[in-house]
Amino acid sequence: MSTMKRSCEDRTAILDPEQYKVAWIAPLEIEARAALCLLDERHHGRFPVSRGDDYIFEAGVMGGHNIIIATLPAGQEYGNGSAAALASQLKKCFPNLWFGLLVGVAAGLPNISRGRDIRLGDILVGLPDGNSAGLIAYDLGKEIEDGFELLRHGHSLAMTEPIVLSAIGNIKLQAPNERDNFLPYYEKIANLDHPTGTFADPGQDYDILYDDESQMIQRSSRPAHKRSRVWYGPIGSGDKLLKNAEKRNLLRDKYDLIGLEMEAAGTINRIPVGAIRGVCDYGDRHKNKDWQPYAAAMAASYARSLLDVIRPSLPSAFDSRTEANQQQRTAGGIQEPCYYIPLMRNRRFTGRESFLKALNEMAFGEDQVNRIALVGLGGVGKTQIALQFAYQVKEKYPHHSIFWVPTLSGEGAERVYVEIARRLGVQKTNDDDDVKELVCQHLASGKAGKWLLIVDNADDPDLILGNGENPGLERYLPLSDNGIVLITTRARQIAVDLAQSDVLYVEEMDREEAICLLTTSLIHKPQTGNEELILQLLTKLTFLPLAISQASAYLNQNKAPIRTYLKLLGGAESEVSKILGT
Repeated sequence: MSTMKRSCEDRTAILDPEQYKVAWIAPLEIEARAALCLLDERHHGRFPVSRGDDYIFEAGVMGGHNIIIATLPAGQEYGNGSAAALASQLKKCFPNLWFGLLVGVAAGLPNISRGRDIRLGDILVGLPDGNSAGLIAYDLGKEIEDGFELLRHGHSLAMTEPIVLSAIGNIKLQAPNERDNFLPYYEKIANLDHPTGTFADPGQDYDILYDDESQMIQRSSRPAHKRSRVWYGPIGSGDKLLKNAEKRNLLRDKYDLIGLEMEAAGTINRIPVGAIRGVCDYGDRHKNKDWQPYAAAMAASYARSLLDVIRPSLPSAFDSRTEANQQQRTAGGIQEPCYYIPLMRNRRFTGRESFLKALNEMAFGEDQVNRIALVGLGGVGKTQIALQFAYQVKEKYPHHSIFWVPTLSGEGAERVYVEIARRLGVQKTNDDDDVKELVCQHLASGKAGKWLLIVDNADDPDLILGNGENPGLERYLPLSDNGIVLITTRARQIAVDLAQSDVLYVEEMDREEAICLLTTSLIHKPQTGNEELILQLLTKLTFLPLAISQASAYLNQNKAPIRTYLKLLGGAESEVSKILGT
């Protein structure tokens, strides 16, 4: 079957609305783009529509949940009315909805005098606080003699689904370290492209708060490892776009709000949703759209981590059909190839040809090896090399299955093994079965066919190699003449223990590779004669690919010339750490 024909069939496939139980509502385009980037798997096809339906939905899998991503049509005015219409069609079209998440951007409402130092890019989570509702419809009410009275003290809204509140509470218990749950998801999409740039952090130097319309409040930058913070409390929802600091402060103080947004009040009476918002402005006349991509990505990453806490309901018919199809595909003996690569291909990948050539030779040459390790400092490009290699293998060796296992945490690795098992059609026979062991045994057998397994960020010796109390993930890495295990790690000990002498040491880019990466990543290409400035910048960034990518994202977001950016960097070596976010 031709690629074009298969693509057309994918687009015309009919998806079954009954198999989708979670609604992810992202009213703005940039919010929906962030959500799509975080899908573990995208379901190609369309839901059936009837006359009177105004919205078309995207679908996929996150954390084992079949979810719908709903957004407003291009050009439609956003607010509670539009969100209400969107939520109404969701409720009508998807009869088995369990809960919803309203995920996107909002105005943050700092209150420095009360220690509420909310920053751009922080995350706001709507939760009841004392007598306040988790969501305050601040323009729903009635005029009385003493002023405007909210209906039921603002709690004119339906409750958030208890399972969502419970999941939020579970993550909140880990404060102030809850960022460990969602930052790995943000890092996965930070440098992905969208029409106006990437989802990268514009930088704390451009986060300016005004007490009134002109009085700037001085705030020191947060340390890089504490760059992000989550705030829990009531969020105001209304139809009015607020650009007035005085009115903002009045609303904040009257209802003790942490933020303001424009859709929740329209959705929550129709679908019980949890409101997750990234701060993109402060609700004053200085608001603009520069921070929306970063804020949308941060909110989406937190929401994605919530889905990891909430276990999916019993397997749906959709999952059963998937497993049946997989069993049918393996009935003839050797399994047809399947893939789990949660990272999108980096279209701006450049250089590193020597490493790709070496990987290809070690994996597919005359003297094939079963395990290979890429070892090097953080930010040197190990993950990107492995990712490029994965997509090259997919193109050049179509009979190979490819699986990607991130090992930032044991829980995350466990979830990925569950997903790989699902795609392979590997099932438990009893509750005591270890899914990691089952996947390992299956890949080690001849039934699995050819495969490539990539173990990324294998940096923690206790997690990877084990300790006296727990076995490491090493135990679940299959060994087979049919397969290759590729490990990326900062730890030489782990590289040698897993791959013996088959280790490639990754260093910073050479001059030509670094220049190529920077120039191809910039929207506005450097003019001829700027070679010395480019070299100065690359030297300060120590030719590290991640630092170069982050710097180019910063330059693109802020339309800053290289000379100005060099002045911001100054001479401090610590600035590279800030760019890397480490």
